Amino acid sequence: MTLNASRFLAPEQRMPRFDPTADDAALLRALMSSIRQTTGSPDPAPKAVAPPDELDALFANSSFPKGHGRLTLVLYAPGHSRIIVSRGPSKNGAPSFAEAFGRLLRHPRVPALAALDFRLQIDFTTSASRPVDIYRVGMAQQGERHFEIGLDGLLFKDSQGKAQIFLPGDAYVRSIMGMGQLRDYLRLTHSEEHLRGTQFACFQTQSYLASGERWLRLYRGYPLVGPLTKDKVAHALSLAIDHIKHTQQPDGRFLYYYDAARDSRRDHEHPKRDPDKNPFYNILRHAGGGLTCIYHEKYNKTGDTLPNIARALDFLVASTKFAEYKGQTGAFIYSEKKAKLGGTGVALYLASEYQLLTGDTRYEHWCHQLAWHLLHQITETGEFIYYNIYLDRPITPEENHKYFSFYYPGEAVCGLAKYLHLAAPDQRESFFNGLRKALHYLLMVRPHERAKEYTLVPSDSWLMMGIMELWDFPQLRNAAYADFVFADARKMIGQLYTVKDAPYPDYAGAFYYRFGDYPYADGARCEGLLGAYELAVKMGEDTLASDLWSAIQLAAWSVMHLVNTKDAIYAAPNPKLALGGIRFKYTRQWFRIDTIQHVACFYAKMLRHWPAEPNSIRC
Repeated sequence: MTLNASRFLAPEQRMPRFDPTADDAALLRALMSSIRQTTGSPDPAPKAVAPPDELDALFANSSFPKGHGRLTLVLYAPGHSRIIVSRGPSKNGAPSFAEAFGRLLRHPRVPALAALDFRLQIDFTTSASRPVDIYRVGMAQQGERHFEIGLDGLLFKDSQGKAQIFLPGDAYVRSIMGMGQLRDYLRLTHSEEHLRGTQFACFQTQSYLASGERWLRLYRGYPLVGPLTKDKVAHALSLAIDHIKHTQQPDGRFLYYYDAARDSRRDHEHPKRDPDKNPFYNILRHAGGGLTCIYHEKYNKTGDTLPNIARALDFLVASTKFAEYKGQTGAFIYSEKKAKLGGTGVALYLASEYQLLTGDTRYEHWCHQLAWHLLHQITETGEFIYYNIYLDRPITPEENHKYFSFYYPGEAVCGLAKYLHLAAPDQRESFFNGLRKALHYLLMVRPHERAKEYTLVPSDSWLMMGIMELWDFPQLRNAAYADFVFADARKMIGQLYTVKDAPYPDYAGAFYYRFGDYPYADGARCEGLLGAYELAVKMGEDTLASDLWSAIQLAAWSVMHLVNTKDAIYAAPNPKLALGGIRFKYTRQWFRIDTIQHVACFYAKMLRHWPAEPNSIRC
């Protein structure tokens, strides 16, 4: 797998550059001071600290765009609706910066926001607007009909003739990823009839955020990531762990789903399901939350999340049912009226990792029972039983094909692979035989029987990781197994936007099904790539490992755009819950425990392989 390394190097160099100057800092101090002065002021129209002509002079000396056709200022503060002021060109040309900022200061709600941890966003419209039909443009269109979510904005008038603006970065702020979602959002405040009869103009901006004492450049609503560094990766992991520790419930459950744009736990896919009256909790993803803490401990060795892991395991133990197989008791995880193969597999993975990490044997007997159950879910053909209970009804082997799951077998292989380190040597042979049978089915038979289930971008990262884990045992080292892992890694990289071919610079490192697709930055597939890298390291395939590492660095840069850093949550109504979340998509604000898990685990495992020098690996 010899890669052209230049295709994976320095994606940040294609992104806009922004190096704030001393004059930019002077302007920032004047703006922040003016906003803070409004707090508690009885004057309904407070004056800026700097007079308008002085403020315009500060702006003139700054590095910000001067040829803008429209200037838009947005003020955010937690728990408050934002304030937005937008001024178009006048007869004398570009709008005065001081006049637009003065208009913002005179807004009656500014004092309330100024008393909080506020953020100021400034957008300069630098391109000529063009008329568009919002029912004919979209992400899949080409040329003039292409609308790039996050980079294109809309200008239109409401029913009273007042100008309305949807900034390019509002897709990120409002959690919008496609034109259908954008039209739905516009319908919330404007009728379908109005939208049909309204003229829309499309435009682009340069967007900046004043955060604390510094300016940040925004791209697609997110602060520029810059070059990938070890410190940034470690910080993202730390934020995720802090979020997990902050939100885990006393009974061990994690915050399953959160929409940071709406400060809501209501799932966007099930909007009618009340999270309080009718909560849903995926037990498989629960175990993944525990694994995130495991890999944090493996890298950082702090011990600070060991209580969190134990609570997560206790919740799984409380969700266990038992069955007899050949005179021995097996155990499986039961939740939401279902017993999933993958739920038991990841639970065993977690519990085995915990014992190997800590030496704590309190769950060892339970591990034996989980493993015994998984072994007896392998049928004579090698196919696993995907659900042994579905909606409280036992599933027979004859019905198994109706309940197919692509991912559960790989999760079961991971669990059994890690458990083998706990099993006594004289007890391992039956598991070796069962795993050989299962892997023959998964690698040789399933691709033909279930061909329609396979996607252009390989997605069975659990199986890739499971085979990597099994390589610790010489009895399960098989060239065909390794070939599968490396072949899937090669296919993944083939569907990865690179620095040279990415349609937009931040697409680099994300996956696509069809070239031109919106970037699919995917932590789960990144874990699969890292599993292939770790297998190459175990096998002594140094050249292969080096090639994989190049692609892994680029993928790691991509998923960094999903991390909710303090700067990235400037618009969040509840920053305490948003901080540390790892989102599903570039301009989507919701996250689940598994979207955190996959990226954070990928980062934690990546850090263990990070070269000692240099600190910064330029992707």
